[in-house]
Amino acid sequence: MAKIFISYSSMNKKFAQQLASDLDELGHESWLDEWEIKVGEVIPSKIEHGITEADYAVVILSTSSVKSGWVEREWKIKYWEEIERNKTLVLPVLFEDCEIPPLLKVKKYADFRKNYSIGLVELAGAISPTIKKISKTEEVKATEYSSDISTLLSKIHALTIPLSQCIAEALDIAQKVKNDSLERFCRNELIGWEQKNLDEYPNEKPTYRLIELFVSPFAQINMQYVGWGENVSNVFNYMRSNSKHFFPMKMMVPESVSQIEANRLVDPQKGIMTLTMQQKDIILDSKTPSVPVFGYARADSFLNVLELIRVELTKRLLDLLPSRENK
Repeated sequence: MAKIFISYSSMNKKFAQQLASDLDELGHESWLDEWEIKVGEVIPSKIEHGITEADYAVVILSTSSVKSGWVEREWKIKYWEEIERNKTLVLPVLFEDCEIPPLLKVKKYADFRKNYSIGLVELAGAISPTIKKISKTEEVKATEYSSDISTLLSKIHALTIPLSQCIAEALDIAQKVKNDSLERFCRNELIGWEQKNLDEYPNEKPTYRLIELFVSPFAQINMQYVGWGENVSNVFNYMRSNSKHFFPMKMMVPESVSQIEANRLVDPQKGIMTLTMQQKDIILDSKTPSVPVFGYARADSFLNVLELIRVELTKRLLDLLPSRENK
């Protein structure tokens, strides 16, 4: 997967954090200044190194970023490399209406202004194109149901009905157009991802269902510690840097979409979700399998998984529309 440098204005920090997290969930490695630059390090040299090492520079375009000298210097470093290598390396993301810099006006941008999920699909497709050409037979079938697909896409992003209901409607479309991959996706999302299905189709593993987890068999986080400053990011930055006691891992959420929707409000105000497991859950040959292990994840992890499932469903439905490749 790709290494991605995120260039943004501090005014768009929350959006940049969400975008970086979602790109990481999709299997990429995002470079965000607040994650990578530690106290005492030289900011310009760290940023230049991050840009140089990145495969792509994603520049978030907004009214504040286009006026920022820092942002302009960042993406232009990659832009000149793009010219030298004759390869697309700078990927514009339109966060809000603004005056796009002349050098970027000629580029197609990922549009996040109206719909975050579709914008993420467009950006992810530019980083790792996954659209496969469909056969003439499939194209005819998809064309017959283009209206149904478009209507369903509107429902998905209107957020007026449960995502599980949208997936049930997508299953009906998948059966009509005889798209086996979409049908399997819908069934697994509706009933939950079982290990036998993961083993049978290893190339279709739902990486978008992975959440970041820090585990420790040695220590518990003191949530009352004043040093956190009521900032969840401080807690996770501490665990990320304390590799002797906290180990990062990815945990898949296997539950059905309806179960996730029912559990999504896991007190997000607390910011952190604490999980108690046993050593056998993370160490297969543990000599003390029943010893408790503490795991910590962001409280909004289920919400993020739901959004990424929405993104994946959107991408798969957009792939069915023949016009997508002709635009």
